[in-house]
Amino acid sequence: MAEEKSFLGRGWGFPVTFNSELGKVNMVSDALDIKQSLEIYLNTKRGERLLRLNYGTVLQDHVYDMAGTDNLNYLCERLKNDLRIYEPRIMVHHVDVDDDRINEGLVHFKVEYEIQASNVRDNIVYPFYILEGTNIPE
Repeated sequence: MAEEKSFLGRGWGFPVTFNSELGKVNMVSDALDIKQSLEIYLNTKRGERLLRLNYGTVLQDHVYDMAGTDNLNYLCERLKNDLRIYEPRIMVHHVDVDDDRINEGLVHFKVEYEIQASNVRDNIVYPFYILEGTNIPE
């Protein structure tokens, strides 16, 4: 079976499931991969991932804040800006808050996004040293 190629990426499904017939992890791609990536991001508390401390939302940090308009608007803007950083495959148009059930302790954040249609290229320079520190020429 040929591997599926995806412009938008391909990754393990969330939650992780296995295909017992093929003995492989079930994979997702394209829009479903992005949606599941967003779910993972929104369910991750900032600082929870030891090797990526800045990854995750700050929503849990504000659980005990007053649920006023100013704080909810701040969280909407924070989500919008953070999602632009941590999910570059989408363009976040708007983040709304539905506080109809706030007296029950429930607030819904609605993220409106568009999947990028063009391939935005980026690069990173990583200083990988071939020579050991003791073999540096003088």
